[in-house]
Amino acid sequence: MSGPAPWGHLTALAIWIALSGALYLYFDAYHKPTVAVADAVAGGDGVTIPRSRDGHYYVRGAINGHPVDFMVDTGAGAVSVSHEIARRAGLPRGAPARFMTANGDVMGEMVPGQTVEAGGIVVQGLSVGVGLHGEVALLGQNFLRKVEVVQSNDKMVLRVRTR
Repeated sequence: MSGPAPWGHLTALAIWIALSGALYLYFDAYHKPTVAVADAVAGGDGVTIPRSRDGHYYVRGAINGHPVDFMVDTGAGAVSVSHEIARRAGLPRGAPARFMTANGDVMGEMVPGQTVEAGGIVVQGLSVGVGLHGEVALLGQNFLRKVEVVQSNDKMVLRVRTR
């Protein structure tokens, strides 16, 4: 009497690996945030941002013309980026600063006089905090106070203030 054919085990292993890989790719794509880009809201002066699967709002933008993906963070006092994003955007060194985050205090720098664009809306002369971790920047209150923000039905709309 002989045991199972060795090809049967290899076939089962190959199927298991293929299914595991397919599930990984599906869930990886499912959990990536949806990043909004500028649209034609109100004659081109705004952007509609859908709520991402993780509950946050993400918008494509730039700092000094260098592309950046922002998470809209109404609890952040200022636009904030990681050292890596700051380096890619060519930000100069700033003044030492302490940032209070959900994970505790973080030392970093404040770089004044920067141009920040989010969804086609440009605000000049903003200070940008440098010291976060990760590839997503935070779009904080120093930008958001300069635009109209409306949140409703799993969408956020940012518009240029008319007054």
